[in-house]
Amino acid sequence: MKKVKFNFLLIVLMFFAVNVQAQQQGQQMQQQMQQQQHMQEMMNRMNQMMERTQNMTMEMNRSMQQAQNEQMRNQFRMMHQFGDQLGLALGNMKNTLNECNQILQNQEMMRDRNMQQDMNRMQQHLSGMSGQMEEAVQLMERMTTRLRERQSQ
Repeated sequence: MKKVKFNFLLIVLMFFAVNVQAQQQGQQMQQQMQQQQHMQEMMNRMNQMMERTQNMTMEMNRSMQQAQNEQMRNQFRMMHQFGDQLGLALGNMKNTLNECNQILQNQEMMRDRNMQQDMNRMQQHLSGMSGQMEEAVQLMERMTTRLRERQSQ
């Protein structure tokens, strides 16, 4: 009878251990899916910012060609070059997000708990940088608007 109780207890403990492990794996999978979704959202934001920057740069190029005096042409040229450089920075940021996303999708690398924690931190940093890039694009849009207003006066 004691052996039956012992075997029963052993089976219950094994079932419990398997259940806990399955829950942990499920949580890890859910966390990885959330990370990947967040990365995709940042990639989409990066694409939108790149498009906005490209449109501003093209607009600055048109304004530069239509400017009536040399001073305005130079100002539009500087903004055009600034927009080009911001676009390059956004492209580099997008490439970085892409590489980070590939690491997140690598199951072998993500099995390591320390790697997961570091990737969480990396994702937080990239998210912050993405927000700063958004602010930079907004600032450039405001500067571009001011420059166009000055030209029309």
